[in-house]
Amino acid sequence: MKKLLLTALAALSIGTAAMAQKIDNSSEIRNKAEGVQTNPFKNRAFNKGGEPVSAWFSIVEMIEQSNAGPALQGYVDFIVHDSLNKFVEDDGTIRYGGATSIGHIFDPKDDLIQLTANPNNQLSRFNSYKLDSIAFRYLYVRNVDRVPDGMGGDRPVVDTVFLSYWRGSQITRAAFTDGTRYARPTNGWDFGKRMPAGYFDIDTILISSRTGGIFDTTRANNNNGFENSWSSKYATFAAPANMTINANGSSQDILVGFAWTFKSGIPAVVGVDTAVFIYQQDPATAPAGLRRTNYFGYGLFLNEGAAGWENTTYHNTAQMALKASSYASVNGWNGYIAGQAFTSERFAEAFFHISVDTSNGKPGVGLTENAAVSILSVYPNPAKSNATVSLEIAKAGNVEISLVNLLGQTVKTFEYGKVTNGKYELKMDLNNVNAGVYMVNVKVAGSETTQKLIITE
Repeated sequence: MKKLLLTALAALSIGTAAMAQKIDNSSEIRNKAEGVQTNPFKNRAFNKGGEPVSAWFSIVEMIEQSNAGPALQGYVDFIVHDSLNKFVEDDGTIRYGGATSIGHIFDPKDDLIQLTANPNNQLSRFNSYKLDSIAFRYLYVRNVDRVPDGMGGDRPVVDTVFLSYWRGSQITRAAFTDGTRYARPTNGWDFGKRMPAGYFDIDTILISSRTGGIFDTTRANNNNGFENSWSSKYATFAAPANMTINANGSSQDILVGFAWTFKSGIPAVVGVDTAVFIYQQDPATAPAGLRRTNYFGYGLFLNEGAAGWENTTYHNTAQMALKASSYASVNGWNGYIAGQAFTSERFAEAFFHISVDTSNGKPGVGLTENAAVSILSVYPNPAKSNATVSLEIAKAGNVEISLVNLLGQTVKTFEYGKVTNGKYELKMDLNNVNAGVYMVNVKVAGSETTQKLIITE
């Protein structure tokens, strides 16, 4: 069988065999994805002759270029906050939630990048860079808005999504017996809390309503209320400060990763919980007082072909904390399981936005003395009614700033006329711009650069 785990040292030398086995998921239920938006994260090239100096990297787009690419099939899967929540299928079969946390580790050196639309985006061990933002495809299903407070009243349900980040030496690189590489967080899971651990930073996102904010309810109930298909959206977030990888040419610790974990605000009833997160039978048959719970989903791709995914050099790896592996080791896997460890190899739809970092004084990809403009900062961020773009302009020209949403649509453009070289503070009026996450695109004299901006209500 392919993919028995071997441990690996930092230099990728193979150690003795550990008893982590490949996991047979060939019989798992495939959940249809309906209404999937067009991928808004089209790769932007690192122009070796100049700007821009930042780009989005789509993990699935890269895997599609591999030997397993033609056999990838897209689905959605679900994250629940405990192992008791029920999934009632249309024939009455009861199964339970699959995963509690999902993530991905990104290797910017992967030569699969050379086969994508922008081959110049492949980095080397000499390229320092910064992780600016991350994104992933999600669906959020909010069945319950309020629960009893135990005192005769009720209280609003507040669900939580945790975003955990790892970088560099916090990530272990390893290999299966066939030489296929993978990576995982070195100390990535806390069984007691059933949460990510050993991370560089973690963000906490509270969800208190059905619509608005960062995550919207995106469930699609078809066939007169039967819960049998789901729509999905994309969410993007600015990465924590200092998510910087300082390459020196000899270090191989230039990986970054993140994961998202869902915790529902609906309390579990230990041992006797009857909460249902999906009810696929005729809704008219639902028992009175059916206890429901909220759940979170993600874009999932499975390799359904006979050929196993092969990459014996690089380490792009999905991270899956299953219901079982979040409590204890499963087949030798502690917490997160590499997506390649499944018989139908699993890949989460994740995106990484990186920019070349020159804080160590070494030139990076796409950064030259000919760049006409650079963004020093956008503040405040998050912003409400207005924001300021701080620029350094090296070449005279007309200045245009555009706000672009996650679908790639320009929602507002600001013209500032022709300016000479120097530093500028340019105001943007954000009134009548919907709350959300945007890219601030600045164009001067044929140069273009971008930075993330979050607009709140």
